[in-house]
Amino acid sequence: MPFRETRPPHRFFSLALLPVALSFNLFSYQDPDVMEKLANHAVKVTVIQSGFEKEVASQAAPPGKSFFILETEWKNIHPKQKIEKRKLEKKPDRTMGVGGLLGGKKEEKEEEYVEADVAYLVPNFFDHAYLLADGETYSLDKLTESISGGINLRKEFSLPKQGDTKRVRFVYAIPERARHIAFQFFDYSYGHILIPIQGDLKIAAGTRGARPITLGEFKDSFLELAATAIDFRSEYKDEEAPEGWRYAVVKLRGKSLSASGTEKNIVQIEPREYIWVSTKEGHLYYSSGGSTTEEGYIRFTPDFYQNQEVAFLVPEREKEISLGMRVQNRVYFLALTTKPAALPAAKPRAIHKDGRTMEIMLFAARQDKGLVILDLGIRSLVKSGIQIQTDAQFILKAEGEDIHFDEGATNGLFHRPPTPFIIPPETFVRFELAYRIDEVPDSLYYRGYESEKHFALKTKE
Repeated sequence: MPFRETRPPHRFFSLALLPVALSFNLFSYQDPDVMEKLANHAVKVTVIQSGFEKEVASQAAPPGKSFFILETEWKNIHPKQKIEKRKLEKKPDRTMGVGGLLGGKKEEKEEEYVEADVAYLVPNFFDHAYLLADGETYSLDKLTESISGGINLRKEFSLPKQGDTKRVRFVYAIPERARHIAFQFFDYSYGHILIPIQGDLKIAAGTRGARPITLGEFKDSFLELAATAIDFRSEYKDEEAPEGWRYAVVKLRGKSLSASGTEKNIVQIEPREYIWVSTKEGHLYYSSGGSTTEEGYIRFTPDFYQNQEVAFLVPEREKEISLGMRVQNRVYFLALTTKPAALPAAKPRAIHKDGRTMEIMLFAARQDKGLVILDLGIRSLVKSGIQIQTDAQFILKAEGEDIHFDEGATNGLFHRPPTPFIIPPETFVRFELAYRIDEVPDSLYYRGYESEKHFALKTKE
């Protein structure tokens, strides 16, 4: 019987969209009229002082970057509004609504109005306060919560009354050679604020200057994205790569194009599930980290381009790789140092088509120190991700005994399956599985979504 225990092709969205807007933004990358704006209809922001620091709260800045400390003062300038006096008094009705019934109809009084303060509220600074440096956008650094005068990045900020002021210090990690810097505060209710700090404001905002060279780019209705550089490292964020491995760190530059009606959205992507690199043979490695939020996302804001980076643990010998990304159920490839593998570079020994879901390929079976290692491939035929359950779907048949793959031995392979083992839509992935058995058995049993197959493993003499 065809295998029916695994889940059907796994369908999911790769984007988390965070609404940040109430009206259309005034500024964009192509806008030549970017102008200084120190206040909107409700709040005035003053930069008290700013400067670079190599160390903040006993933490050194990342290589090539410095911490930029920005001290600001916020003042509520929202005009007072007339409001009905009875609404301010809020006297409770202790008669459950029947207090005036026995006494007949009350005499109607002329409504009294008073002037009341309008509080200025920021839901959280993390989604709204950014630093622009040499045409790129940088999010608040977590160290903002650790310094004197800082603030919780996810906490509401409030100025209850007209004239109220508060000082807040922000921390950003930006390139140490940044020369053109500005503060950008997104407020889609009352108007955005853009404050020049040093250098040319238009260069800081990215509306003047040369367009960066890219290693590949794409643009759709959700996101505009380009890969600008790739760097190979032996460690990433204080994590040493295992022997024989290294980190491929890809620099990304992007801007959200997503909107819901008149609202614009921040685009968030979980890199550990939706961004990967693959070799020219089709071996795929999902992200192992990057410049992510606490929840593990990389994010791109509307209106201004933002820099992010994503790290991948890859074998040392792999130099020719491409980047893949899912945006909903669309897959985009950026050729970093090579084109992606649409089909296997080598001819498989056997192919089985599992209905309309995918093709399973057997390339080779070899013995290695008490292990049998299978070289396999999968080509997705559907426009959704396919989750593979290795233990239940790839079983060796050895003299009537079922042999399941060895997870520990498989994880030690350079061409192990991707984690999570999800095949992106209409994509080819090649991988190896290790089994603890001394000799290559007669066959591999594949239990599929729509069919099953026995692959002969022993070659005929």
